[in-house]
Amino acid sequence: MSEVLYSEKKIAIFNGIIELMEKGINPYSIKVSDIARAADVGKGTIYDYFASKEEAISLAILYKIDNEVEAAYSRIKKKKGFKEKFYEGLYIIAECMDDNMSTLRMLLSLGGLQEFYEYLREYKCDLSNHLLKIHELFDHLLEIGIEEGIIVDKIGDTYYRNMVISSVTIGFSQYFHQRNFNSQVNIEDAMEASYRLLIKALN
Repeated sequence: MSEVLYSEKKIAIFNGIIELMEKGINPYSIKVSDIARAADVGKGTIYDYFASKEEAISLAILYKIDNEVEAAYSRIKKKKGFKEKFYEGLYIIAECMDDNMSTLRMLLSLGGLQEFYEYLREYKCDLSNHLLKIHELFDHLLEIGIEEGIIVDKIGDTYYRNMVISSVTIGFSQYFHQRNFNSQVNIEDAMEASYRLLIKALN
């Protein structure tokens, strides 16, 4: 992912917005004065750096996602072996689903973000970079799996393999919404099932 450099003021504003959202404040109801107070800057400073409140909030969300993606990538890269790396990815997903302060949980629980959809679309290049980073991670996993002989590279279809990993991880995340219906299945069982499905689909 190409590194985006922000000024100290912008980062302070981003952190102020994130702090407000983490307190449970709906981003649609956040006022410029709230942002200024949380970031310890004047109201005019917000407009020195952003065209609108919505732009500031949208970029703050992307900034937080960027930090979370980078942290996840670093954690997975440090693990040894294909299975260990894949399981680390599942642990990260589990942490996000159980952490009310994660970007994913914030976006799903706060609601009212439809108003920001158009603003986020304007920064689709930034969103594309996040997707590229995720695919880099998928490629890293697949490369290790092939090197270890866990995955047999018969076809060399990168799109298919990436789709498999994506589908399996999304399926794993559904476990957290269905725990009440699968009380006999613990998180280790869900992780093992995800791994078996991954290996079967990739071979």
